[in-house]
Amino acid sequence: MLQSMPTMYDIVVHGLNHEYPTVRQYAAHLQRMLRDRGYQDRHLKVMAGALADYLEIAPKYTKTDARLNARIGAWGIKPSTYRQYQGDGRRCIEHYHGDLQARVARRELQDTFSRLREVLPELIEANLVKESQTRGFPKLCDLSRARGWDMINLTRDRIIQLHTDCWSSKQWEQVKRGAKLLDHLRQFPTCTVMLPPHKIGSLNGVFRKNNDIPCFLTDETAQWVQNATTVYDETAITAEAKEATAKPQSDGSVGIYRAAFHTYIRTAGEFCNLKITNGLPALFDIEIIEKVLVALCDRSKLPNGLAPRTLHEYADKLRLTLQRQDYVEEADKISSLMSRLPALIEGENASELMSTRTEAWCRALLGDPVKTEIFETQHLQYAARANAALEIADIEGINLEQFAENPTILGYSPEEKRMATKLLRQARMFGVCAAFAALELDVAPFRKCNILHDLSLDGHPQTLFDFRTDKKDRHFVVHVPTELLKNGLAMIKRGQRMPAFTVSAIGHSADAFEILDFYLTRIRPLFGGARLSGFAFPAIEKEAKALVTQTFDGWLSECSLSIGLPLTAHNFRHGLCSIEVNADPGCFPELETITGDTERVLRRNYAFIDADKRSVDFQAKRYARRANRSTWSGSVRRVTE
Repeated sequence: MLQSMPTMYDIVVHGLNHEYPTVRQYAAHLQRMLRDRGYQDRHLKVMAGALADYLEIAPKYTKTDARLNARIGAWGIKPSTYRQYQGDGRRCIEHYHGDLQARVARRELQDTFSRLREVLPELIEANLVKESQTRGFPKLCDLSRARGWDMINLTRDRIIQLHTDCWSSKQWEQVKRGAKLLDHLRQFPTCTVMLPPHKIGSLNGVFRKNNDIPCFLTDETAQWVQNATTVYDETAITAEAKEATAKPQSDGSVGIYRAAFHTYIRTAGEFCNLKITNGLPALFDIEIIEKVLVALCDRSKLPNGLAPRTLHEYADKLRLTLQRQDYVEEADKISSLMSRLPALIEGENASELMSTRTEAWCRALLGDPVKTEIFETQHLQYAARANAALEIADIEGINLEQFAENPTILGYSPEEKRMATKLLRQARMFGVCAAFAALELDVAPFRKCNILHDLSLDGHPQTLFDFRTDKKDRHFVVHVPTELLKNGLAMIKRGQRMPAFTVSAIGHSADAFEILDFYLTRIRPLFGGARLSGFAFPAIEKEAKALVTQTFDGWLSECSLSIGLPLTAHNFRHGLCSIEVNADPGCFPELETITGDTERVLRRNYAFIDADKRSVDFQAKRYARRANRSTWSGSVRRVTE
């Protein structure tokens, strides 16, 4: 099981119980520092035990920081006391992580970095180098040594890799400044032998992403995808009737179409010039189709290639879109390749079954009671952390709702802005994940797009109904129309509908009710789009849109990792079904109701659970059947011991 980040509470307890008095003093001062600020144990238990987080609430003391000095006076301590507590707190955290000991050891190394450091004062004295130019060198030196690199090992790519070791943009700026110093020193013959073999070059903008698809192709793709993902009434005769009855597919489905086209276009760009191509039809020339799909299939064998299952799904979306655009020959070409290319055939077979990765995840979940408990209570943990972020903001005198509305009018210092930004992100992130997980675990395992993009408090169709004003029975109702589900059309054809789900303040859904109530009351107003749309999960910015899917994916990854159970939104559906099937093999009719999948599909996906249980039961029966087994087993154990 992956270990989650230790909390500040873990670090304090560890330090107070340490064998060395100095470390115990560090921990005592860290605890006093936090207590003076108003932090209680419940706050420390959800506060990440990272140095960056600590420095935001306890910045390094400077006489010129008027706000910090005023707050120190309000806490009733002297600046010298604050300086000691703050420094010891930092050392306590670094000691816990081993950073303090490691940094001391690195400083004592005798290598090319140390030789160059000895030369710098002479260059500064001779006015050949400004002192300000050298300020990033120590950070570059320390991070490089931490990776076991000496000066001769440094290259441009390796220095860029150091970005992942920087816990703030300020540290990365120091690394860039240090690299710039190395390039500057190349003009001095006495320094040349101590520098990297090659010039580093400018590192500004190295992480900016360029859009490699021309705008006219992006616009045309959007039109094709919209046409392919809109369902029209087949009985409609006039264009007006078709338009009036048009129903778009779910955002998740649209996203797959869009990803398929972007992948295809980027790969096609390897065989033709995208900037001068005559639109999408030219890119779907028979020869280019074959080259692109063959290239993607070859790359599916590589670590960064598309999985066969994904590749098959993309190819099928391209085929369906071409058919809708009346490019019959081109669509038939893709169909032919889908039946002949091994990777696409493998992907078709894989799409009929649960992926091996997902099955392995489910097995690990069922095989570890701790993981199972974390999975089923994660929404409660997320909600506690979101609430703690709000309470910490109150302790620090930060109004998160006003800050989210307009950060500039509050007159916060740069340090307070950084803290407010971080607390706002934590409240939003853990609050959204708490509400999402509550819906998945205590209501129904909807697909991600149905919760993020289809759950709405108003409009048409309204899918989340708020009855909290009902004094006799405070509750919510979640009703996602069957037509919006990925498997909605198949459900309708077999006469099945997704039911409405009631989330009451009393009874088995009380936890989900409390979390949704907390989310809608305290967390949702922190989003810019909350006042502009009825989306239950509105956009961060002030626009009438839903929360960006990629933002949510990143948040869920971070939140789940913090509690020791990394997962994706897709894991909710399979995790819940796996746990229920393992507990009750006869629950398939109930799962069919809440998932929309047929019992046949469910039994096929979770057959591995029944097989595992039968295997264990069979072994247990054989063990019990052998009358003398226990006697002989005892003899064997005594011999082996």
